[in-house]
Amino acid sequence: MPSYSIARLLAGIVGLCLIASMAHAADEKTLSASRARAQEALALLDSSDPYQRQLGFMRLEALRDPSTIDNIRPFLKDKDESNRAQSLRALAAIQGVAAIPVLLEALRNDEEPRVRRAALLGLEPLAVNQDNVIAALIESLSDRSTEVRISAVDIVSRIDDPTAREALRKRSKREVNKNVRRVLSSALKRNQ
Repeated sequence: MPSYSIARLLAGIVGLCLIASMAHAADEKTLSASRARAQEALALLDSSDPYQRQLGFMRLEALRDPSTIDNIRPFLKDKDESNRAQSLRALAAIQGVAAIPVLLEALRNDEEPRVRRAALLGLEPLAVNQDNVIAALIESLSDRSTEVRISAVDIVSRIDDPTAREALRKRSKREVNKNVRRVLSSALKRNQ
């Protein structure tokens, strides 16, 4: 092999090493910036201003930084329903399928409709191939709260499953609230 080819090969290897090093440095910068944004969002959770706390939860939901989960968990049992609802949404976005047990528990046991609705919304993207989630979403069609039932109808109507379609048809025969009936009617028309 001529020395020219060896020199080219070595230059190529050095070039690849430099590119890898630069990519690693860029990843480190991105990770560092993401962690800084997560810390800023966590600081907002300590605010006495509910709008600042909401902003903090929304930022955490968007950032999806797993290192923030331990800071979010205490809000799941907060006395403020808004904090419980927002923490569920953030947890669902960050943990994905791992958040299902917490979301199901809130959906079935929390007294506040806002929290149950947040659990529904957190479960929606996780319903694919999760029979227990689909069953819980269908159960929510009978929730005692109108706003939860309306959200459940909307979510269940987008599930491509015969059980979901049948549940909507059954619910439409028993629903007494005119607003829920209207949403059910639209959902059934979309699914025809």
